[in-house]
Amino acid sequence: MNKLLVLLIVSFFIPFTLLAQNRTIRGKVVDESGNPVTGVNVTGKGASKGVQTDKDGNFSIVMGGTGTASLVLSSVGFETRIVTVSGEDAGTVQLTKAVITQEDVVVIGYSSIKRKDLTGSVSSVGSKELKDFPLSSAAEALQGKLAGVQLVSSEGAPGADIIVRVRGGGSITQDNAPLYIVDGVQVENALSVLSPQDIQSVDVLKDASTTAIYGARGANGVVIITTKGGRSGKTQVTYNGSYGFRQLSDFQDVLQPYDFVLWQYERSRGNATDSASFAQTYGTTWDTLQNYKNVNFVNWQDKVFGRKAKFSQHNIAVSGGNQSTTFNLSLTSNQEEGVQIESGFKRKLVNFKIDHRATDRLRIGFTARYLDQEIQGIGTTNSGTRATNRLRHTINYRPFELEKPGFGIDDFDEAYYLASSGATNPVILTYAEYRRQYSKALYLTGYASYNILKNLTFRTTIGYDNANIRSNLFYSKITGTARNFASLPVASIGQQENYTISNSNTLQYTLTNFKKHHDITVLVGQEVVDARSKQNSMETRYFPADISPEKALANMGLGSAPTGSAQPLPTSFEQPPARIASFFGRISYAYDDKYLANFNLRSDRSSKFSSENGTLVFPSGSVAWRFSREKFMENVKWLIDGKLRIGFGSVGNNRIDNLLYQQLYGVTGQYAFNHSILPGFSPIALSNPELRWEKNTTQNYGIDLTLLNNRVQLTVDYYKNSAKDLLLAVAIPPTTGYTSQLKNIGATSNRGVEIQLNTTPVQKRDLTWNSNFNIAFNRNRVESLGGLQEQTRNSGWQGSDGVDDYLVKVGEPVGLMYGFVTEGFYGVEDFNYNATTKTYTIKPGIAFNGVYGTPQPGMLKWKDLDGDGNITADKDRQVIGNANPKFTGGWTNQVSYKNFDLSVFVNFVVGNDIYNANKIEWTDGAFSNLNMLNTMKDRWTNINAAGQVVTDPAELAALNANAKIWSPVRVQRWWLHSWAVEDGSYLRFNNITLGYSIPKNLLAKIKISNIRVYGTVNNLATITNYSGYDPDVTARRSDPLTPGVDFAAYPRAKTWLIGVNVTF
Repeated sequence: MNKLLVLLIVSFFIPFTLLAQNRTIRGKVVDESGNPVTGVNVTGKGASKGVQTDKDGNFSIVMGGTGTASLVLSSVGFETRIVTVSGEDAGTVQLTKAVITQEDVVVIGYSSIKRKDLTGSVSSVGSKELKDFPLSSAAEALQGKLAGVQLVSSEGAPGADIIVRVRGGGSITQDNAPLYIVDGVQVENALSVLSPQDIQSVDVLKDASTTAIYGARGANGVVIITTKGGRSGKTQVTYNGSYGFRQLSDFQDVLQPYDFVLWQYERSRGNATDSASFAQTYGTTWDTLQNYKNVNFVNWQDKVFGRKAKFSQHNIAVSGGNQSTTFNLSLTSNQEEGVQIESGFKRKLVNFKIDHRATDRLRIGFTARYLDQEIQGIGTTNSGTRATNRLRHTINYRPFELEKPGFGIDDFDEAYYLASSGATNPVILTYAEYRRQYSKALYLTGYASYNILKNLTFRTTIGYDNANIRSNLFYSKITGTARNFASLPVASIGQQENYTISNSNTLQYTLTNFKKHHDITVLVGQEVVDARSKQNSMETRYFPADISPEKALANMGLGSAPTGSAQPLPTSFEQPPARIASFFGRISYAYDDKYLANFNLRSDRSSKFSSENGTLVFPSGSVAWRFSREKFMENVKWLIDGKLRIGFGSVGNNRIDNLLYQQLYGVTGQYAFNHSILPGFSPIALSNPELRWEKNTTQNYGIDLTLLNNRVQLTVDYYKNSAKDLLLAVAIPPTTGYTSQLKNIGATSNRGVEIQLNTTPVQKRDLTWNSNFNIAFNRNRVESLGGLQEQTRNSGWQGSDGVDDYLVKVGEPVGLMYGFVTEGFYGVEDFNYNATTKTYTIKPGIAFNGVYGTPQPGMLKWKDLDGDGNITADKDRQVIGNANPKFTGGWTNQVSYKNFDLSVFVNFVVGNDIYNANKIEWTDGAFSNLNMLNTMKDRWTNINAAGQVVTDPAELAALNANAKIWSPVRVQRWWLHSWAVEDGSYLRFNNITLGYSIPKNLLAKIKISNIRVYGTVNNLATITNYSGYDPDVTARRSDPLTPGVDFAAYPRAKTWLIGVNVTF
């Protein structure tokens, strides 16, 4: 009985005893100015869950035990602090604002390390640098921010491609795009499917000592993107919204109505048919042309590209969790109008990320991303050639409307179309060509990490992505496409599906502070990637004349071919699987945190090559010496950290088409056989069973310095990359039935210097100034063309019959522009004049330019390079431009004063040339009734003030005493000459953002943690001597050997917007 009574008493007091072991610790968190800090995460060992500080900086956390407790307080922008509490009152805890430090973590291949322990070359950008770019394009937000990483806009259209090159790229003819890894999984064109608001960090691995762990996929650099995750503590809801508009700030100057008619009058003299046509269209006498001085000028550029294009973006994110589980859900909506009518961009993005600690040993995580995107409008040109160039029509189309009964600005002028060899009212043409591109994509990533032993961790990562792209095209009856088919509408639908499955498994052993000197990490792993693609398309011709695009695309069977014609057959194509299987390993070692070494080895087997050539091993290694830890540096107080790095390695490039080593066949057309029409099936190209990897070997030498209490960081790298076994199409005897075969014979090299400087010049209570500057120098060179010393290439803007205008030469860089040297124009003094026949004959000793016909006064003149007296295409052309810049860089300054913040970002490119093909075509006189650039107003002319044709030498010379440019070329063939090659250097005020955060004490009543309003101007101003729309352009991007061409590119606009960031 007594034992039972004791047991009951003990049982009664046990709950109270357990309650007595828990306690509630309270405190307050302030910053260096004494202001409360909201949203600070407070955790501690023994806590049931983490908490966050409220609007007044107060927190209350339940802790187990009665002894001393350790609280960990952390918040973005502040140094993490650990506070020891013995009772229940933590008092007031002050957090210090974080200064630039090398203790941040950098993601490298399959793991992460502290930045200060890097032995390779890595450039990084964090969410702080991206927050001031409320843009839909993540690539655009990164432009100019990463040393050695060049991002060039293909054009200014919504959703346009951004070309990314890391240290120049190594391949000559194949893809030079880097490998993108998002949350541990390969994602193609990742910067196009991510919102800047979802990115936590971007780390670019640039040398082989860091990229070799990715083997065959790492030759062009690796871009590792980590998306935002959740944080333990109170659930936080944030809203980021912006609204604004884009608008072109400038247009190309063209001839006004009177000057246009004067040129048409001049052009029509000497040809009876042209003169009659001119009189019928514009007037019969010289005096009547004066009326055109009073005709209203129509700026077609403004009509097509001049609107204020609305821009809006909304992002809502919900994040939070506890010590076991954290999550982040982000919803983004982008809606943009293009500055070109009938163009725009819509995108919906959902990003969900969750991490869960299932046990003390097991962590699992999952990321899901869904993309729904629509690109509207066909842009300036669908094919990139002059025939479909809407930008061309805004320049060349007649700059006024002729008075015709019932005829307006939106009416199609058939007579003018025929008289001008195809000029179309650009407003009508833009509406007449319809395009919608729909993209839907799903990206799934999952991982599990298990600590087998204390220092041994197994991790598996699985990725799956599926993307479906549908392109709807419609050409109305007035378009050139429809005119090929009885001037009846044409519609087409193309569909493409891509999907990739990947799985990587790693086992990592980490031993730290072994015998107080050694840190060792060993990683071994295996990975498989399987990528597949298929596509199909159908086209229907001969739709009813006035059918709408929507109706035609919804009813592709409505087209009816006339007798003797047939509808094209549908096409389909399925790529064979592109598989790669890999094994890899890495050993990292550090002695006393002073001597560091890192060695990687990877073996890849690819399905793109034969079994004999498909396996290759990629080794790399790097070492570093932290000299700041040496005894002789003990008294150097201003140097916080100093490190020298050396790295070597080899990587491969498998970014080529599938199964090129096998003989492939395709449907090549239809043929009559046994009284039937049958499809033809024949080899596509001559196979080469000996194809193998393109290889890139790199050397990197670097120094990292951290100075003045972490307020200055300097990184300098010198590198040399050598690429060999590059794929080139080699000419073979046509008797084989082919003209070329792909072989591994090319070689290139890139070398350069990169400098990254991050500083905090001012760090005070109310004023902070962070400044980041980078600059990169790269020199590219062709080392081998497999026996050839040089070859020419055609950029293709003129069409299929264009002349070669680029030169690839051993010992010189890729991107050399090849053409004639401009020497102005022929003058009267260059000719002998026959007064009887009124003809000019070129004098002896004056070079004869026969490329554009028999020379006459005022005609374009080129330099006679070989001095033989005749200017010819094979002897008198040379390198006249280089698309490669001497250096590129950017400078970001972020200043905060009390509640105000200001960010100014400028980027620059110096020393590159641009091939302004627009200028060649827009000053050409080959076709009648077309307008030209206003620079041709000062041309050489043979028409005097009375409208008479002048032939007398003295009168002709006096008439053109002030002429500045030649008479327009009237031959239907365009040759590149140095006048069209311009300096593409620029300094761009890329982004300026001014923000204001409402004081927290004013927000307390409405229970909002933070409200920040801001205004942003993107692409505010560009300082450049380039005469085109924008120097940041490379429109002819299908051939990597012809960069730097500006032709038909969608103009880049200035963006003005206002926005708000709200945290609940």
